[in-house]
Amino acid sequence: MPSGFESGATGDGAIAALLFLAAINETMQAYGTLNSSPWTAESFGADDRRASALKEYVAHAVTFSMATSLIAAFVAHGKKATWAIVLGALGTNAYLVWLYSRASERGRAAGASGWANG
Repeated sequence: MPSGFESGATGDGAIAALLFLAAINETMQAYGTLNSSPWTAESFGADDRRASALKEYVAHAVTFSMATSLIAAFVAHGKKATWAIVLGALGTNAYLVWLYSRASERGRAAGASGWANG
C-alpha cells in the first residue's frame, strides 16, 4: 500500500464517504425493489394506468429512501455524516425520478402499451 494512504482513510471523512455510498446504495435498492426498471417503464408504460402506477411506485421509492436516509442521518448525528447521507439520497432520488420520468415519456411516445394485457 502506498505510504500515507492509510492516514487518508480514517476518521470522520472516511465514515462520511461510506455513509454517502450507503445512502446511494439504499436509494438504488428502494427503486430496484419497488420498480422493475426504466427499461420496463419505457417498453410497457404507454397507457394511462401503467403510467399512473409508475408514478405511484416512484413516489413510494422516494418516500421510503428519504425516510430511511433521515433515520440514518439522525443515528449518525454528525454534521458531515448527516449531510453525506441526506445529499447522497437526495441526489440519487433526483437522478432516478428524472430517469423514470424520461422512460415513461419515451414509452408513451412509442405507444408501448401491449405485453401483459394481450
